Amino acid sequence: MKIVISDNQYSFLKESVAIKNIEGIKNYWKNQLKKGKKIRFDKDDLEYWGITKTSDRIRTQIAFQEIVGDEVFAKNLIKPLLNKTFSTKEFNDRIVGGYDFEWIITQMVYNNFDFHLYGKILPGGSVTLIDGRYLSLNDALEDGDMWWEIESEVKDVAEDCMNEIILPFTGYQVEVSLIN
Repeated sequence: MKIVISDNQYSFLKESVAIKNIEGIKNYWKNQLKKGKKIRFDKDDLEYWGITKTSDRIRTQIAFQEIVGDEVFAKNLIKPLLNKTFSTKEFNDRIVGGYDFEWIITQMVYNNFDFHLYGKILPGGSVTLIDGRYLSLNDALEDGDMWWEIESEVKDVAEDCMNEIILPFTGYQVEVSLIN
């Protein structure tokens, strides 16, 4: 026997399943906290719970933030990271690619539900380009043909690294701006 439903009914059915899954992961996190265990915001967990649509992921991310303590908790986690030196060597190669540099975060700003971290690249550093060339970061940033791409990728690498530290515990993604 086949049951025929409209597109509207199908959308409603899919949305109700997503809401059930979001409630399920929220209850799981709360139970873990009650047991004294740490919880993490992990995209693989969202996949496991069937939370794949972007809007559902955002809803779940906001729920996680509320469970762990919103921006107050995040600020307290980020503050000790200020004025600490970070190195790409501390992170997985899939995040840093061919980059090797150090940076320091000097300032944190919370504005309109977003965290912005500001810092600077420390002297030294290098990049191995896709064609195999090895350049100092300074030389790559001064190259007239590629400086804009290198600058953008350095920012992205630092941002991905900081999100590797901050996102799983707070549910907040941070934006990072670095100066040379």
